[in-house]
Amino acid sequence: MDNIDNKKVVNIKLKSGKINSAKSKSEIKNFNGFDYIKSDKDLNGVPFIKENLIEYSQGCKYMVRVMREKKNKVYLYNYYVSQEALANFLIKFENGEFGGQIIEVEKYIPEELA
Repeated sequence: MDNIDNKKVVNIKLKSGKINSAKSKSEIKNFNGFDYIKSDKDLNGVPFIKENLIEYSQGCKYMVRVMREKKNKVYLYNYYVSQEALANFLIKFENGEFGGQIIEVEKYIPEELA
């Protein structure tokens, strides 16, 4: 996200429904090259509760899509990674243990929950 326009970040977040406050523009910050927005309440204005967030995170799984090329053919691998293992999984790409290119990381929601 190098040289990202703060206005674009806010517009994207507003369109996605993730932010409902005009003051969000002032909250866009950058730390170690990563843009972020800090919030202390959910979309309904209710303050976050630490225990609820931890419980929610423990149930999350992420689908990490990785592109690999073998014998001149392109393959897409979908890895289902728990919250606890996500950082370790990404580190394996950084240090070369896994080959390929990460295409996407998204939260995985099983069909029975949809």
